[in-house]
Amino acid sequence: MRTKVTFFVSYAHRNKMLANSFLEKLSDVFAPSKRFDYVLWEDSGIEIGEDWEKQIKQAIDQCDFGLLLISPAFLASKFITEKELPAFVADAGKPFIPVMLQQVDFARHDLKGLEKRQIFRLDYEGFKEPRAYGDCKGQRRETFVLELFRAIEDRLD
Repeated sequence: MRTKVTFFVSYAHRNKMLANSFLEKLSDVFAPSKRFDYVLWEDSGIEIGEDWEKQIKQAIDQCDFGLLLISPAFLASKFITEKELPAFVADAGKPFIPVMLQQVDFARHDLKGLEKRQIFRLDYEGFKEPRAYGDCKGQRRETFVLELFRAIEDRLD
């Protein structure tokens, strides 16, 4: 019997196409997990007329972990940095896994509390430095997602 794990995804809507590509690949890798039944919550499930801010807060409160898709647009989003991110980066915040969707400058960007956290990037033989998902092409994107899956499963153990 697999353990149900609900995760909340936070990303900047400016990155919607890249985030969707990433989440499709991740869903494919999550589906055959032997140990966990991953259930994704994202704001596209909010129905017309619902209080979307209340739904997001409730989803964060009820998730097992947050998946934060980091990019310059993510860090620039007022809603993310004021409403979503504090629920995770606070001292007693919800568990989360930060993933580098698009490259940010660690020295020059305000990381909004993420500067002391290990952010997942693909570190692969032949790379000068670890890469964001958006910097990977073709098969490297598949490798990025598979390595992230392994890291998530290890963290959930």
